[in-house]
Amino acid sequence: MRKIVIFCLFSIIGIGADAQIVKAKYDYPNGIGGGIKFGFVDANGKWVVPMQYQYAYWYEDWEMGSFRNEENGSEGLLNKWGDIIFPIGKYKSYYVHKMSDSNLIEMKGLDGKVGLAKDNGEIIIPCVFKDLNMSYYNEYGVIQVQNDKDMWGVVSNTGKQLIPFEWTQYNFYYYKKHKIIEVKNKEGFVGIISSTGKILIPCMYKELGIYNYPNYVEATDINGKVGLLKNVNNKFEVMIPFDFTDTSVRDKYIEVSKNENKGMYTLDGKLIAKCEYECVKYATDNIAIVNKGGHEENHKMIGGKWGYCVNGEEIIPCVYDEVSEFKNDVATVKRDGEVKLVKNPLKDATHIKIADNSPSNKKKMGTVVSRYPAPNSDVDKDIPVAKKQNGNTFAFIVANENYPDAPVPYSLNDGRMFAEYCQKTLGLPKKNINLYEDATFGGIITAVEKMKQIADAYDGEASVIFYYAGHGFPDEKQSNAYLLPIDGNASDITTTGYSLAKFYKELSEMKLKSAVVFLDACFSGAKREDEMLASSRGVAIKVKDETPQGNMVVFSAATGDETAHQMEEKGHGLFTYFLLKELQQTNGDVSLGELTDFVSKQVKRQSVVINNKKQTPTVVPAVGMKENWRNLKLK
Repeated sequence: MRKIVIFCLFSIIGIGADAQIVKAKYDYPNGIGGGIKFGFVDANGKWVVPMQYQYAYWYEDWEMGSFRNEENGSEGLLNKWGDIIFPIGKYKSYYVHKMSDSNLIEMKGLDGKVGLAKDNGEIIIPCVFKDLNMSYYNEYGVIQVQNDKDMWGVVSNTGKQLIPFEWTQYNFYYYKKHKIIEVKNKEGFVGIISSTGKILIPCMYKELGIYNYPNYVEATDINGKVGLLKNVNNKFEVMIPFDFTDTSVRDKYIEVSKNENKGMYTLDGKLIAKCEYECVKYATDNIAIVNKGGHEENHKMIGGKWGYCVNGEEIIPCVYDEVSEFKNDVATVKRDGEVKLVKNPLKDATHIKIADNSPSNKKKMGTVVSRYPAPNSDVDKDIPVAKKQNGNTFAFIVANENYPDAPVPYSLNDGRMFAEYCQKTLGLPKKNINLYEDATFGGIITAVEKMKQIADAYDGEASVIFYYAGHGFPDEKQSNAYLLPIDGNASDITTTGYSLAKFYKELSEMKLKSAVVFLDACFSGAKREDEMLASSRGVAIKVKDETPQGNMVVFSAATGDETAHQMEEKGHGLFTYFLLKELQQTNGDVSLGELTDFVSKQVKRQSVVINNKKQTPTVVPAVGMKENWRNLKLK
């Protein structure tokens, strides 16, 4: 390998790879002019480029040297080994591009046209172009070239023309493993082509947003309106019309904006909600949660009313303070403190409300949708019918099944069938039976308030039967027991639950002939399926025993930290099934003592056989009733 040195007339200096000093007889390295001639010699003093040029320079970064002939303005180029790559007379200047795989030399011809060569002098692109751009070479292996009409084309790293001279601008993208090019025509409109020049989107838009490529491309038309193009069989078609200021493709839907208003489409371009809401959110497939009248602060909607949209129509009006997504085709809505459940309107053409516990809208039995099979066991058939009515006894039945995250299997069956036994077997008039399906906190309060009104009106001559099927829950700090309303929160049970101690106290203060309470629930924090509620700490808790007062008897499905189980093949809670069974086989003519003995015996046995778990029903009478309670009857 030769070592290259540049010399001038008077003294010596070594330049280049491993330059060595030779006998001094030259001056001024790297040509400065002033009539002095320059050339290159190797380390042995042998001339590589004769000392006859007005300019010579060694470029350390390039590891190349250049020398110029001022008479015709041409420049030569040699490499670090002393090989002349381009002699004098062909090109005007050079620029070396340091690329990831090699060095490429950009040459400017004597006529000002540019080209490209390898560092060994092999021509890739002849000097026939006005300009070239190497910005995308490392990533795409292509070179942009500009012709005399200021139009750009693309050639490969071998000099092959890939894209003809049809556009004024290129922006290359490597998006989700797709190499695409945004191009602009001379009218200023943009489109997209493939890296091989295939037109994917013609140049007819002011702007394009490729952040959801390859499935979607946001486009702005000549009027400044925004729409969305969808890739259909590698061809982009208008999916969402050009009528918006912005679009945003989410995981499950597409949000559109028109200034401050929002709307929603499906991922296939089907309209869900018109662009006329302050906020839109996903409810379930093809259904949007929408807000009217609210405003956004810190990415949270403040105020306004919520509803649901389907097919561009407000199918459930914006009248609610809070709403939820649909789970198992049921959503929770809240208005004026009252929580209701609504069906998926796409699954139920009537769009009926599932539950309404407001005082002004008493529910009819069966308006709540159960996700479990309807009652069809032996106790649900051949229900005995009483010969006379019991007009001074009133039943208050709470059947809570559809908790948002932890439903109680067959709770609605339990409440509905107990209501039928109250009417048919115990002889209560239908108007005396108050059934609260999926009762909210406000619904339970309503039931208790109605009990008070009846007790006051009947002045001690009325009897009350209270039945509850649903979740019970403990306060982990105080070990107090609570009924869990359908809108209650187990993690905040002291605020959103209904205290059992408070209920007993209120019931004992009413002027009643008798009060019998049936609780098909446990208060350990467990579900019927023997799992812990999600908000529980995962350990069953034994709550304090609450002592009834007055003329009250309380039947509970389980003791202490046990679980109140279900009886799957019967479609009921275990406790309720045997309660109904005894009423059936005695025609309701049974004392509380006999009823207790039968239910306790059967539940304890069947729980071990069916569930491999202990479940021990308990009965707690008020202190003053002593043993007299055993002789009381429900009719």
